[in-house]
Amino acid sequence: MEKRMRAVVIDRTGGPDVLRIADVPVPEPAAGEVLIRVACAGVNPADWKCREGYLSHFMQYSFPFVIGFDVSGVVAAVGSGVQGFAPGERVFAQTEVGAGKWGSYAEYVAVSQDSVVPMPDNLGFADAAAVPTPALAAWTGLFDEGGLRSGQTVLVHGGAGAVGTFAVQLANATGATVAATCSAARRDELMALGCEQAIDYRGGEIAAAMRAWAPAGADLVLDAVGGGTLPEGMDLLKSGGILVAILTLVSGDYGPDPAEAARRGVRAALAFSKMPSGTRLREIAALLGAGRVRPPRIECLPLEEAGRALDLVQSGQAASKLVLRITEPRDF
Repeated sequence: MEKRMRAVVIDRTGGPDVLRIADVPVPEPAAGEVLIRVACAGVNPADWKCREGYLSHFMQYSFPFVIGFDVSGVVAAVGSGVQGFAPGERVFAQTEVGAGKWGSYAEYVAVSQDSVVPMPDNLGFADAAAVPTPALAAWTGLFDEGGLRSGQTVLVHGGAGAVGTFAVQLANATGATVAATCSAARRDELMALGCEQAIDYRGGEIAAAMRAWAPAGADLVLDAVGGGTLPEGMDLLKSGGILVAILTLVSGDYGPDPAEAARRGVRAALAFSKMPSGTRLREIAALLGAGRVRPPRIECLPLEEAGRALDLVQSGQAASKLVLRITEPRDF
């Protein structure tokens, strides 16, 4: 008999009205895949953008389609050729929604073994589900594109968001000196994560504050907000420095202009990962397990409130990192 599961699906791209809870088949793990029984699914801005069709330039939708990039849970089964994972093992992963495969807003999801990582013992399922996409974006921007090294200076624009929270901690863990923009209400929180300077973006004095903090300019500016919210980003760099932007994928946001950067004697790049997500997620997991990095503060909602969670993220009203609880831990 075919196994069935609950999932949040879309039958077409569009606004909140296209979401529905459906009864769909449990995916069968193909060769090289791990089937995860989902405990929690992280909610990311990329999820509502996926719902609305902003990812159609990168992927093909096959409807009904299950959204959701981030997952934590236990191994339910493995496909042929999979080694190193056993049923019942606690894992987390970034799904392959970007490749057109079903995502994590469901009771089960099949993910390539190269993207699945054992969960650190000190993390619960909700915390683990809050990690993959924002932490990987931060890592890619800081290290893969930005080349950040110990002793350098970095400004994280949007330090209080999920990506920014990880960026501040990862930069600090590698020995860089870190400044970040945030609201005044989040200043103490960021300072506790390792910021040397927290700049209130609402005051309109980012450039002046940066000149006082790093007169020669920063080695790296990571723009984790986008949308033209840091128009003077290149001015904050020292000669040869680099501005790395994490694209919002919304219309009109193309990131910094490399030609303009070259004219100014600096560099510009976009944060795109060039390797399987599990490779970097294992390194991040080691830092989490050692207590050198911790997840952002979270709020859990049931699967049935996926629509409300996406609305909160899209409108910017989410005060914490949102996570959907798909299966109660006692059920494992």
